[in-house]
Amino acid sequence: MKKKYVSTKYRKVKLGTVSHGTMKNEDLIPSFIDELKRIDIKREFKEVIKEGNKIIRKCSKDENLWNSEDNTIFLNEDLWNALDSFSPSCCYFGSTEGDGSDYGFWVCQDVESIFDGLKVSDLNEIPKDYEGEILFVNDHGNATLYNKFRTSQKLHEIWSIV
Repeated sequence: MKKKYVSTKYRKVKLGTVSHGTMKNEDLIPSFIDELKRIDIKREFKEVIKEGNKIIRKCSKDENLWNSEDNTIFLNEDLWNALDSFSPSCCYFGSTEGDGSDYGFWVCQDVESIFDGLKVSDLNEIPKDYEGEILFVNDHGNATLYNKFRTSQKLHEIWSIV
């Protein structure tokens, strides 16, 4: 899948890999903190970023601390949940299916079954006065999620997969 930036209410989330090929705290925590800093422009998770930077500084002095229970809990709860909160509709932050060491933002595999908005196979099927998210799936199985605002006839692409 080609990397694509997704517009959210915060900043553009990059669909695809944030960290790959490792499951070590010393690799994941810095990568995830960097990503959180990039996308959290409103600094809603400034305490999580502050705690992550504190862990990075402390562990740079003693590498044995990376695998402490506290750091693992921070990674798997606080940091993970903060990143997942930026996931666009029908997407998640986590490992991709089939590769447990490929972490990033991904479109859910069963997107058609979990999406509860308007689903169309032709953009002409969208009612003129419709407002909200629209999942367009063409006859080849390509999917695009749009948002439509009542004040505009223009569709705003949230993500697409080919």
